[in-house]
Amino acid sequence: MPLIWTDKPELHAAFITREIEQQGVGFRSVSITVNPDDTRSALENNRHIAAGYLGLGDVSLCMAKQVHGNKVLLTDKPGLAGDADGLVTDSPGLAIGVLVADCAALLFADPVNKIVAAVHAGWRGAAAGIIPEAVRQMEKIGAEPDLIHTYVSPCISPEEFEVGEEVASRFPERHVDRSRPKPHVDLHGFILQELLRTGIPELQVIHDKSCTVRQEKRLHSHRRDGHRSGRMLGVICLSD
Repeated sequence: MPLIWTDKPELHAAFITREIEQQGVGFRSVSITVNPDDTRSALENNRHIAAGYLGLGDVSLCMAKQVHGNKVLLTDKPGLAGDADGLVTDSPGLAIGVLVADCAALLFADPVNKIVAAVHAGWRGAAAGIIPEAVRQMEKIGAEPDLIHTYVSPCISPEEFEVGEEVASRFPERHVDRSRPKPHVDLHGFILQELLRTGIPELQVIHDKSCTVRQEKRLHSHRRDGHRSGRMLGVICLSD
């Protein structure tokens, strides 16, 4: 499972792919649970796995009920933050995480001002502006865009992301391929454009362009597997 920014001891970050299921353990959604006990159980399961893969003996974890929107919340405590698709914190020792399949997980870190964020960016959230919103929320508590480093996880590729006109029309034409019978959208390319527009330097963006649909052994894909699809976790934490 790839650890990110291993040269920065003040950060612990990872994007945990589906190979974890080889150990018989999978992430549990906090977005589709039906009662508080299920939510607590899902969070505890995810917290335990995240701590292991971050190389920490223990960790507090905050997640949100992901709703495919553009809301980003500031958090300073573990648990379920509420309906949102992004979390920001400056609290050392508090991990924040998002679950994805064909959507992208974005991890942001300003290691100088000690502020981090985790964002679930599907097409709806990306088109609605969740990326600049995440940077705005980081700036509110002291982050500086030119100091922010960002990791962009694998997501669905433009070759596999066939959409209807109602989706294609939400994106700039430069990110829409109309050479096929139906439009195809380059979600990854749009995300990179949005990051650069916020002022984050391109050299500070790490992006994995692997396609979730095409890499079945390594990555989950809802488009490929439907309701049977698992989820992958993007998680980040400031050192205590």
